[in-house]
Amino acid sequence: MTRKPYSPIGFLERFVALQVRAAGLVFGAAVLGVVLATFGDYYVHNNFTELVSEIAIGGFFLLVGLELRREFASGSLSGSTLKVALAATVGGMAVPALIFVSFAPEAARNGWVAVVATDIALAAAVTALGGFRNKVRVLLLTVAVLDDLGGVLALATTGKSPKLLFIAAVVVVVALFAWSIRKFNFGAFFTLATTALVVTLMLKAGMHPSLGAFAVGFVVPHFDPDNPSVAERTEEAIHPYVAAIFLPLFVFLHTLIPVRIPDGAPANLILTTIVAIVIGKTVGIGGVLMVTRKISNISIFEALAVGFAAAAALTVALIGVDATLADSIYEDVVGLGILGATAIAVVLGIMAGRLAKAQFTNQNKD
Repeated sequence: MTRKPYSPIGFLERFVALQVRAAGLVFGAAVLGVVLATFGDYYVHNNFTELVSEIAIGGFFLLVGLELRREFASGSLSGSTLKVALAATVGGMAVPALIFVSFAPEAARNGWVAVVATDIALAAAVTALGGFRNKVRVLLLTVAVLDDLGGVLALATTGKSPKLLFIAAVVVVVALFAWSIRKFNFGAFFTLATTALVVTLMLKAGMHPSLGAFAVGFVVPHFDPDNPSVAERTEEAIHPYVAAIFLPLFVFLHTLIPVRIPDGAPANLILTTIVAIVIGKTVGIGGVLMVTRKISNISIFEALAVGFAAAAALTVALIGVDATLADSIYEDVVGLGILGATAIAVVLGIMAGRLAKAQFTNQNKD
């Protein structure tokens, strides 16, 4: 898709083409939200912000579906890399969830969904700032994509008394979409319209819309002899808007969290959330990669760096909080824990990456 070089969308596309910039927007939005809430008691929640959140979630998980579909089509998610990444993903979801459920108050335990996934944009930024080798970067992003798939499936369990009629409608719509987009050579607009319909049906069903948006993205043909770039055109059409506008807005709206403990909320839940994410991800993912590092041909520092970077869970974790703990006394404290965990993970990931890079350089000199 050709953009005018000085058009607003062309600028956004060039700006978020670098993962560091896209991650910077998200992290900056989080800092701004916390500052305004803490020092200005600023908070906003209305029908418009709800709409922004649903657009951000739908667009984000549509992109996740497109990305995972592309990785399968290109063969990146195959062979030994896929096996190691799958094992690391299972560990990286199970250990944080176990820690959180073991120490969180019973009424807050549904929040385990918030501690299991990885923010792909932040993880990619850590790989750039930490100087990760391409092999390690691919491994991390593979784990991150699979983590997000696991997060999508976890979010699908958060619905209360789902309405089967609407769930059946979602299945029919996605199936018809998968057939018609190949049959009639439809493109980006048709994909976006279907995503909007599926998100609406998921909400009507009483389920989180992430799984529906992901399903639409995953069934978009990545390669078809008659239409080889439908997935690419769809991604190009929406990525600048999602990465530069809607995700930062979503993060801003969901980090309007004052740095103080709400009345009646357990302060130790902040520490529980930090430990579940940082320690859980590092042990669950880094531990598996250490055991299997000969298969992956990576060092101990690189295994740790991947574990730390995967603990940068900001966006998807906030979506998990919104889906499970919204309007409860636990929402803000878990949100603060997520912010703290992400900041720690980014710093540790960059440090471990640079140590691994220095070790690799010295070994090659010898």
